[in-house]
Amino acid sequence: MASPDDMVLVARLGRPHGIRGELRAWTFSEDSEALFEAETVFISPNETGPRSPYTVRAARVAQRHVLLTLDKVHTRTAAEALNNHFVWVHKNDLPALDDPDEFYHHDLVGRRVVLADETPLGTLEAVWDTPGGPILVIRDRSENREVLIPFARAMVELHTDDVIRVSPPEGLVEATTTPIEPGT
Repeated sequence: MASPDDMVLVARLGRPHGIRGELRAWTFSEDSEALFEAETVFISPNETGPRSPYTVRAARVAQRHVLLTLDKVHTRTAAEALNNHFVWVHKNDLPALDDPDEFYHHDLVGRRVVLADETPLGTLEAVWDTPGGPILVIRDRSENREVLIPFARAMVELHTDDVIRVSPPEGLVEATTTPIEPGT
């Protein structure tokens, strides 16, 4: 089985569709291609729990979500048991990116984050997809703090030197900083 480090979170399952076990999948990006290209998805009850493999038998777009038909899920009851579970795919199943300015969020995780004047902020731990747009989650373990910065082109510069430079408005870093427990 694939290592958790080789997988990418792509969707969250919603309530069943119909009586034959079809599942509503709410993707975390506008592009749901990964669910159409993957032969196998991995499903977990939460973002850190064990991931069980399921073969994708069919995937189709329906309004603002994707309808998935998976092996081992043949009834509405079986589908209901997976409501609110997370869907992962192997990184190799992600579609290739054509534009050099495009990237996957997981490719940014682990990069150093600095302010425009090179003051270190920490390391990018995650990118949260929110209705208002992506949010960078930056952790500074030496200062035991977490900083949230909107991922907006006006504020964020990506460089090939594996550094993310941010230029937030005055006061934003202080307003979005929260303490974290040492060792977390």
